[in-house]
Amino acid sequence: MTLYKVFYDVLADLADLFDAENRIGGHETAQELRAICGKVHTPLLPAHQVLTETIQQALTINPLPIAAKIAKVMPLIHWHSSGMVDGRIRPEISNHLATAELVGPDGMIYSEHVRVGLFAQSPNLNYVTRKHAAEETFIMLGGSAYWQVDGEDPVLGKTGDMIFHPSNTPHATITKDEPFISAWRWTGDIAYDQYTLTG
Repeated sequence: MTLYKVFYDVLADLADLFDAENRIGGHETAQELRAICGKVHTPLLPAHQVLTETIQQALTINPLPIAAKIAKVMPLIHWHSSGMVDGRIRPEISNHLATAELVGPDGMIYSEHVRVGLFAQSPNLNYVTRKHAAEETFIMLGGSAYWQVDGEDPVLGKTGDMIFHPSNTPHATITKDEPFISAWRWTGDIAYDQYTLTG
């Protein structure tokens, strides 16, 4: 089985995970991912790696089955430090976050309708309060983190948990002694210019 085939298998698995969210945005995301998987597989752009050890560690902490496929296709995935492109996230935070937009307007595979990707956060980090116009769901794939939504008490999220943020809802993510990796999707107004760091 080629790495490209495994990569598209990851997208198909993500479609199933977001469909199980049972929200309109999750169904839209699943539909877009399945449409992409149904097309001819084309070579991907050159990949880039950041925080490789952190990501690999998170993929081994009580992981969902999809984590093994993600580990296998790591050489194909284009990761970057979150917020480094436009400097909206302070370096002391962004240097410890890794994002890969697999599908979307800026993704490895183009879509104008949704953004879908992977996100990893290093241990002992407060990714402070932020908000954006897009509706967002994270699915924990490995590791754990505390999620704070709209000023409420932080809630521990573990493997398999889904964390949903309606449009323009302030939220923060805090890790303790272990990292985490998650899948994420944006639907609705998916423009990055609506993202603001408020913490």
